[in-house]
Amino acid sequence: MSGHHRKIVITIEIPDCCPDTNGGGGTQGPPLPPVPTPFLVIPCLPGDSGNRPVPVDLALASQAIAATIANADTATGWNDFQVELSCVVANLGPVASPAVLVEFYVGAAIGVWSPGHDTLTPAQVQTDVQLVGRESATIPPGSSAMVTCPSYWVPGSAEAAEQGVLVHISDLFTDPWTSPFDAVNDRHVARNDEIMDPIIF
Repeated sequence: MSGHHRKIVITIEIPDCCPDTNGGGGTQGPPLPPVPTPFLVIPCLPGDSGNRPVPVDLALASQAIAATIANADTATGWNDFQVELSCVVANLGPVASPAVLVEFYVGAAIGVWSPGHDTLTPAQVQTDVQLVGRESATIPPGSSAMVTCPSYWVPGSAEAAEQGVLVHISDLFTDPWTSPFDAVNDRHVARNDEIMDPIIF
């Protein structure tokens, strides 16, 4: 057995068409097309394309939000009235959104009766509002759906009902909100500061 060793050098060339994982000069190939995603919107008025920001007066009077008294025949009136909140959610994207989370809030500071309700920052809005309930939904592409809060809001008095309503939506996987509690700048957020006005008066 010889004591001499032969050194063999193997050279591997990486073709230009393949990814170079070692930081060399190879190319990644042609760019892939973007993955289609949902495009969720709470329309502040019919035909809303989701472009934001929107004027404050539109943002704070969303026509997508509704409130109705579910037990209007109760003998105790505002002591026990149950208010059902709902909201129209649109998916303007090319694919379905199977995991839409819809959150319903109420707050006194965002009610039209509260001075300065239209100048609150998103952080101030978040501090003021209280969660009423959450609901999930599937929204097909190019369609809209009315989503109803699974829990009733029970103000307890006419004065306590002088509140505004805020709704948040998101697809947790593909279309989350970007500016929480900001109805002016985020298509996933809507407010109606005077929704209770026709119900109370």
